[in-house]
Formats: sequence, C-alpha cells, structure tokens
Amino acid sequence: MKSLLTKRTLALGLLFFFAFSLRFSFISKGPFHYDALDLALASQKTLETGRLVYESHGTGFPLTVLAGAFTLKFLKFFGSTDPVFSVNFMSVVTGALGVIILFFLVERLFGFRRAIFSAALFSCFGPYVAISTFGKSLTLSICFALASIYYMLRFLEENKHHHFLYSAVFLGFCMAARLSDVLIALPILYIYFSFKPLTYIRIKFFVVYAIIVLFVGGFWYVPLLLDRGLNPFITILSTGSQAQYLGVFSELLGLASYWLTIIFQPSGLILIVAGFLSLIVKAKRKEFFFLLIWFLSLHLFYGNVSSMGLRYLVIAWIPLIIAQGVFLGSLKGKRVVAAGIVVFLIIAVQFIEFAPALEFRHRHALQKSFAEWVAKKTPPDAVIIAMDESLFLRYYGKRNTLAHPITTSRNFMDNYFDNNVDRLLQEGRDVYVISTAFLTYDPKELFREELFNRYDVILVGEHRNEDWHHALLHLEIFNEQLYQLKWKSYS
Repeated sequence: MKSLLTKRTLALGLLFFFAFSLRFSFISKGPFHYDALDLALASQKTLETGRLVYESHGTGFPLTVLAGAFTLKFLKFFGSTDPVFSVNFMSVVTGALGVIILFFLVERLFGFRRAIFSAALFSCFGPYVAISTFGKSLTLSICFALASIYYMLRFLEENKHHHFLYSAVFLGFCMAARLSDVLIALPILYIYFSFKPLTYIRIKFFVVYAIIVLFVGGFWYVPLLLDRGLNPFITILSTGSQAQYLGVFSELLGLASYWLTIIFQPSGLILIVAGFLSLIVKAKRKEFFFLLIWFLSLHLFYGNVSSMGLRYLVIAWIPLIIAQGVFLGSLKGKRVVAAGIVVFLIIAVQFIEFAPALEFRHRHALQKSFAEWVAKKTPPDAVIIAMDESLFLRYYGKRNTLAHPITTSRNFMDNYFDNNVDRLLQEGRDVYVISTAFLTYDPKELFREELFNRYDVILVGEHRNEDWHHALLHLEIFNEQLYQLKWKSYS
C-alpha cells in the first residue's frame, strides 16, 4: 500500500511538473486574444479599487476576474506588475491543475493506470495547451467542472455529505467563471440519477444541490445585475453580436465536427471508438453513457454557437480523451509498452502541430506591436475607427477609438456617419480607420460603401497583425492597413 501511494504521488508530481512546464514554456508574450486583455484590465481595476469589476463583454466572468486579480496580487511579491502576464500565468497554472483533477476523476471511475494514460494525453492535447497559454476563463472553468464531477462520484461511492456540498459549490464556481459551461450539469445529472437507484430522498437531495449551485454561481452576478440589469444576458441569448445559439444541427456543427477529426486524426479516432467499445464489452454502460452525454451535450451546444471556435470545444472533447486513456490503460503485459509508444507518438504529433504557433506568440505580440505602431503614425488626439482591435489601440496605442454599428439599415448607418465621423472632422480632429474595421461586422457592406462614398480614404501605411478569432493552433498573420479620412474632394 505504501509503495502504491509513493508511485501515485510521484506520478502526480511528474504530471503536474510536465503540464506546468509545457504551458509556461509557451506562455503568450502579450494578450493574444481580445478577451485576454479585457480580463487583464478588469483584474487590475478590481485589485486597484477593491471591488469586483466585470469584463466589458458577455456576462462579465466574475470569478475569472477575481482569480486574475489574486494572481496579479500574488505575482507582485515577485516583482511582476504586468496584468497581462498575470492572467496568462493564471491560465498556465489552472491548465496544469486541470490535468491533475482529470487524473483524480478518471482514477475514481476506471482506476490508476487508465487515469495515467488519460491525464498524459490531456496534458499534451493541443487545443488545451493553447488555451492554457493566454488569459481567459476557459481553463479555470474546466478545473471547476472536473472538480464538481469528481466530488459527485465520491459522494455516490462514499455517501459523505461534504462531498455532495463540494460538488455543488464547484459547479457554482464553474458557473461564475464561465456561465455557459454550467451545461456540464447534464452529465452530472445523469451520474447522480443512474449510478444509484432513484428514490424520493435522492430527488429531494438534487433539489438542494440545484439550489446550492444557483446560489453559489448566481451570487457573483448580483453586482452585474444591479449595475447593468438583464441586458448582458439578454444580448447573448437574443442577438448574434457576440454569441447566438443557431439550433441543434446548424452548418457550424459540421465545421466543429470536421475540426474534431482534424485534431484527433484517424489514429486518435480509432482509439476513441475502441475506448467506448471497451466500456460496452466490460458492461460499463453507465460510464459509457456518462462520457457520451458529456460529449454530445457540450459539442452540440458549442458547435452550434455563432461565435464557435476551437477553444470553446475543449471542454466538450475531454470525454473523448478519457475514452482513449481507458482503452490504452486496459492493455496488459507487453501491450503496455505498445500503449506507451502510441501515447508518445500522439504527443509528438500534437507537439509538431501546435508548437510553431505557440512559440511565435511566446516571442511576439502582434496586436500590441500594431497598436504601438498606430500610435507612432497618428497624433495623440486622433480617433481610430476599429472593431475588435479597439481595446488594443486604447490600451497600448493610447488612442480614442470609435466602433461602427453592425446593421443592415442604411438610415442607421447614415446617422452614424452624420453624428460621429462628420462631427469629428468638423471639429478638426484627425480620424483614421484600420482595414479590419470595414472588412468585418459589415453584413451588407453598408459601412464600407458609405466610407468610400463620403471621404477620401488615404493609405498611411501597414503593419503586421494577427487574426486571433480562429487561429488557436496556427498563425493567421496579415498586413493591417491604416487609413486617414479626409473630406471628399471632387476636383
């Protein structure tokens, strides 16, 4: 028993050290993502003011902001005051912790060996490594979701009420870190009602569980509700400006499923199928359906959201990695060596895939350098028309920005130019526009049309930038142009 404990402790130590070192070696130099900079600034302001400051978009991600503020406070003891590095480091740590929590979860379900294989595969899973290198709510939410499942499994096995409480609290934390990830409650609901016989007492217990989750999770949103009302939640649910659910079988689901096949590749898909089949053969049907419900519920949600990206699908694909680990961990004798070789090859292929992009972002921060270049090319009181780059331009470029409306109404667009751009030019202000402003968020190209009809659009220069929207594991580098707007000359 002592020997087994030593082996287990050593395995956990090595897993965490490897997972942390891998992520820290690729930590992003800057805020790769708009959300990363938004999170950094909200965390910094939270620390400075002593009150919770929500992110400016979505539902605010309150617990993620607090975690970022805590990390910033902690790193100040070591001389680091950069809020961007702090939130990036937070993702590195929680990304590594997620590997350990997954080990505990799989060990509880399938035993030590299968847990080792699953955790090793998860630690090097390309998309998961990538989201662990820049600040965002994803890795923190995954940690809480996995912890909630783990403690529910412990409660069902040991019937200790404090495990029941821990599971509910961690699910509430998951909700507070990233509201949409509360969908992990569906597979938790399944294991609660299927792993033990259904009774009236168990139904009453789950009502208590739901109340705890809603209280713990909802508590962090109370200041947001008091300040902004229901608008942040209604906007997400009813418009496509940030994220809109498009139905169970939208066109985007096909793209999400295609990404799945590309990321896992044929060899990985075979291991997934083998893992699920092994559960059926070994009469572990409850575990089979638990993993299947986990995958389907989140894949069918995040794969059908208008802002669908590879980074959001990671939490949905975790059960597929567990299935791989279950199969490889079930091999015995000389086949264990073969299983180890397979894991090594999967990790090597993953590394070859994600390393170039992550290494580039570790050494370069193109969004930051672009904003600083714009500052050199424009006067201090200039106004820059921009969309997703606006936060970078305000923070690093110290320039005022102006977003254009996302509309198909010509009258609305005319009013925008009359009341904003024309007014600024009449005041003698210098107005500029970057190329992505009229290449994105312009469904009928009304903004582009009005822009070129009303003004002389004069090229100032161009500078490298990176499109981060779907470029998680690859680079999408392009030359972004900066233009100055002048009154139309008719000579």
